[in-house]
Amino acid sequence: MRELKLKEYLENSLTVEEFVTDLENSQQKTGYDTTSVHIEQIEDGEFEITKSHLIKICDDLLNGKLQPIDVNTIAFAFMFSDYFIWNGESQDGKIVSEVIYDWDNPEIGFDLTKENFEHWKEYLETGKTDYFTKEELKKKFRGVKKNGMRRNGL
Repeated sequence: MRELKLKEYLENSLTVEEFVTDLENSQQKTGYDTTSVHIEQIEDGEFEITKSHLIKICDDLLNGKLQPIDVNTIAFAFMFSDYFIWNGESQDGKIVSEVIYDWDNPEIGFDLTKENFEHWKEYLETGKTDYFTKEELKKKFRGVKKNGMRRNGL
């Protein structure tokens, strides 16, 4: 994946279909529990990620145009980029930061499921949610441990 294509997608100058082509094979499983992610970075400048950008990503996933692995790759790119930034001090920036972190780390947070993307979208739009609580996480990990439940998938 190229950060330039991600920027163009967020700016609506590249269709989601064109962007998905660039995303293909960005993640490669390199071991039992390791994955390599290839991202071509933009060297100069900055691009601020806003809640509306993340809502766009949610909408495209909910409409079947993006897959959970695509969103996970996007979140990884945001987390480790010098180009993509957000204001973690503002209330909106804190929400952006939380959602990106969740998308980048589904194994320690919430699964990348359609239902959870509906909740993330609501959280981005309203700043409020009753779903993303410590109790929900406890249920998740109790269920995984006791029932051997799958963690990811729509």
